[in-house]
Parts: sequence; C-alpha cells; structure tokens
Amino acid sequence: MVRTLVALSSLAACLAAGIAFADPPAAKPEAPDVLVVGDSQAQGVAGALIRRYLRSKDFHVIDKSKIGTGLTSKSTYDWDAVVAELATTEHAKVAVVMFGANDRPPVRIKGVVDPTLSEKFGKTYGARVEKIVKSLRDAKIDVLWLGDPVVKDADYSADMQMLNQVMEPAAEKEGAKWVSLWDLGVDPDGSYDAFGKALDGQTKRLRADDGVHFTPSGYDLIAARLDPILKTLTTAQPVASTPAPAPPPGAKASADAPPVVQPAAAITQ
Repeated sequence: MVRTLVALSSLAACLAAGIAFADPPAAKPEAPDVLVVGDSQAQGVAGALIRRYLRSKDFHVIDKSKIGTGLTSKSTYDWDAVVAELATTEHAKVAVVMFGANDRPPVRIKGVVDPTLSEKFGKTYGARVEKIVKSLRDAKIDVLWLGDPVVKDADYSADMQMLNQVMEPAAEKEGAKWVSLWDLGVDPDGSYDAFGKALDGQTKRLRADDGVHFTPSGYDLIAARLDPILKTLTTAQPVASTPAPAPPPGAKASADAPPVVQPAAAITQ
C-alpha cells in the first residue's frame, strides 16, 4: 500500500512538472490595420468593412475618411499632407482609397468636353493621385484604389468614367492595385439600377436616393469584393524549414535525435 501511494505521488509530481514547464499557447497575432481614406463614398466603404470584421476580427479598420472633400482643391482639405502624416502615424498594412464624388472634372464648355481643359485636368489630378499612392507605398503600405461607380445622371456618369480613366493609370504607376466598381449597382446592360442582388441573394435597394452613393447593402457588396484582396495582401508567407546539419564523421549521435541517414553514393557503370 505504501509503495502504491509513493508511486502515485511520484506520478502526480511528474504530471505537475509537465504542466508547469509546458509551452504556453501561442498568442493570437494582432489583426492587421486597414486604413480607409477618401470622401463620403470611402466613408460608406469603411462602415461596411467595420461591419464585416466586427466579429471575425480579421482586420482592424481605421476610418480616416472625410465627407465633402476631394482632390481637386487643397483649399478645403489638403489630402496630400493628411495622407503623408497618416502613412507615418497609423502603421497600417493596407490602405483603401476612394475619391471622386466631389471631383467632377471642370472640363466642359456649354456642356461639351473641351480637349485642352480635359488634358490639363488629367495631368493635375493624376499627379495628386500619384503623390498620395507614393506617400503610402513609401511607408510600406499596400494600396487599393477604388474606382468610381456608375451614377444615375448620365453626365455625372461620364465624369466618373473620365475620373477613372485618369486615376487608374496614375494609381497603378505608383504601385497601387486598382479595384473597379463600375459593374456594381447596374442592370444587365450596364446602366444604373438602384436595385440588385445583395449578399444574401435577395433583391434589395443598393443605391441611395441621391443616385450616387450606395446603401449599406451596396457598400457591403464592395466590402465583400475587397475581402479576398485584403486577405491575400496580408497573409504571411510560410517560412521554409531549414534541415539540421549532419553531424561530422565519427561524431556520436544525440540520444534524442533520430540517426542521420546519409545519401547513397552514386552507382557508376
């Protein structure tokens, strides 16, 4: 009986020691920061991203959008300076950028697009897009630049298309990834449609009453489009394991390590 008690006591001590010296569970890595900058459209996208990752915690969304702003004028809000500061203070992994709702190109004379004004606007606006992307990329932040969608008014849609044609090459030139939204909130012919299939497969209103912005259901579709791109950009690449070096000839193998099998010599005829 005494021997049994001693054996049990020893077993308990060994188990306790094993528990005490066991490696603690690995800490869950912090969710990557996603910085959102831009106008009221960007604010809608930020809200959708926050809703999407509220429970999954895949990303931490930092909403730095500001309604009523754009890139056409620095007098109302200097996005160049703001983004340059955010790039150094927020330490985000990815930035989602969207502009255009307040940046209709002033290139028409009596309703007709003037080629000279169009060229001048394209150079100025494109340079601002490049500057913003460069500030973010210099801080090692990946950039997703969202294109503008089709809107209800035909002339307004033409302006958004013109902006996309300026923004896409400028953003890509500095290393941003372009994400088109031209096919969201449209009918099968590509024309504006306020209703469409939501994430749950049900037909819902996707566009707001102003014919420009999206409803929460519409912005949720944008967030769903961004989700796989964000995950691809932030997924860590696995580190290849390095095999242990073979022991020198004549060395005694460790008792805890399996014997190292040397490759067979090549057979020559």
